[in-house]
Amino acid sequence: MTAIGIKDLYPLKAQFASGEEVALAVELANGAVQAATLHIRVFIRELDRIVRHCELAVEAPAQDEVRVELKLGSFEAAFVGLGADAELLMDGEVVSRLSTAFDVADDWRRATRYGFLSDFGAEQAGDASDVLWMTKLHLNLVQFYDWMYRHDDLVSAEEVYMDLMGRSVSRKVVEEKIALCHAHGMKAVAYGAVYAASKAFAEQHPDWRLYTGAGEPYDFIGIFNIMNISPASPWHGHIVAEYGKAVEQLGFDGIHMDTYGFPKTAWSRLEGVPRLERLEEQFPALIESTREALSELKDDVCLIFNNVGNWPVDTVARASQDAIYVEVWKPYERYHHLREIIGWAQHLSGGKNVILAAYLKPFRELDALGEGGAENGYRLLNAVVSAHGAHHLLHGENGGVLTQGYYVDYSRLRPGFMRVVRDYCDFGVRYGHVLYAEGMRDVSMTHADGDNMEYTFEGFPFSTYGEAGKVWTVIREKPELKLVHFINLVSASDDRWNEAKETPSPVEGRIVRVAVDGEVESVLLASPDAHGGQALPLAFRLETTPRGYTAVIALPPLQFWDVVLVRVKTEEVAEIR
Repeated sequence: MTAIGIKDLYPLKAQFASGEEVALAVELANGAVQAATLHIRVFIRELDRIVRHCELAVEAPAQDEVRVELKLGSFEAAFVGLGADAELLMDGEVVSRLSTAFDVADDWRRATRYGFLSDFGAEQAGDASDVLWMTKLHLNLVQFYDWMYRHDDLVSAEEVYMDLMGRSVSRKVVEEKIALCHAHGMKAVAYGAVYAASKAFAEQHPDWRLYTGAGEPYDFIGIFNIMNISPASPWHGHIVAEYGKAVEQLGFDGIHMDTYGFPKTAWSRLEGVPRLERLEEQFPALIESTREALSELKDDVCLIFNNVGNWPVDTVARASQDAIYVEVWKPYERYHHLREIIGWAQHLSGGKNVILAAYLKPFRELDALGEGGAENGYRLLNAVVSAHGAHHLLHGENGGVLTQGYYVDYSRLRPGFMRVVRDYCDFGVRYGHVLYAEGMRDVSMTHADGDNMEYTFEGFPFSTYGEAGKVWTVIREKPELKLVHFINLVSASDDRWNEAKETPSPVEGRIVRVAVDGEVESVLLASPDAHGGQALPLAFRLETTPRGYTAVIALPPLQFWDVVLVRVKTEEVAEIR
């Protein structure tokens, strides 16, 4: 057992509703041969401002562990991320520190952090460790992947059944995991492909199928046929009714409407009449039908639609889905391609949250860089996605990480890296209300470099579009807040997001100049790589230039990712109560 210290610290829910009681779990270890009276002190911070604190005395038996729950009261806010920075004191001296984060929202759609579950065998009964791990990552939406009996017959009447891929699934376990998600502040979202049917079902309904131009039924992996989703097809109503059974009979909170990226066009044969179907025109109607049907069964339904390979975002972005979900595949292979996907999704949808399913194959296919290369790739990819105001679907049960599209074959994080993953997830939640704030604009390409003087950088190689061998500067702003992200690609041999990455060399001597139109309230620096993610104040000086005032800021060495937050005083400041 370790010496006296904080073993773990985490919120009891993935997200708290505005006005809901907030509670943290604190796990303490006393490796000493004597019992000890320990004092826990926790500071709750919004950026650098302490908004609440609490203290608690704990009797820790010798060579034992203690778990306590800290009640923090409720917080009233539309959306705010908060850091929880704990200190453990013994005899008045701080002997251990640890940080976590939580957020409070009046609507979960303000932060759609997506994870997955895929293990539902009978042996999983009574095991809550998977959902607990995902709670520690603050994943407030959970996709239940391949939980169903058949793609065309979702809910089985049997307690234990075999799915089409030959896996044994326990309905009791599925229901148990749904209840666990609800207890931890998560939405349980049922996977349901929009047009896949078993061959046996499709053969009974040949006129519901879609066909190639050569007249053959559209096939997927030799197991499924692709069905006609047009409103005129009976399949349209059939699959919506199956979605309804999942919600009504099992208690799911919504549907992950999966697609495969093909076919984009196909021939239907309703009543024997051939017709060319353009699926991008039909997906919106299916989404709306699903929303309407499920809303009659349950309040606050969650709908996620899979835009495979970024198609067809333009036609479905304004449909009644709760976030824009894009499964990223080639040719979107470079870091700057992710920015393009995120920016267009935000623009086309009118500002909905964006979720990228960007699977990291380096965790499965270790190269010369080994596990470290995959882990470096994770840190950089997390930075890129978060800096552009999007969320990343990657994590699942018990340290699971996705490396390809069949979630059941997930890989596992190295135990020693799991703390780093938590630090990065904590960081995204602590600063979520600024990273994902409404009204933020990406001005990286219009306000820096070339003739643009609103932001200038000195002392290090930089790129505004993610070039390898440089620091990527990502700039997002609104009148009262400016965020300048620095992502360290200096040691990267390429700019492909789905490849292992070299450990970056620290970047020193950075100077940033930021043009300001009003009085600067503060300049802060935050990083998931240092100081428990806490925001630290930075000194700055104001220079007068021919274009007005400029804040000049010297930055400490950059590891993987950090962000400068410049707050400009405005007439109104939102309060957290």
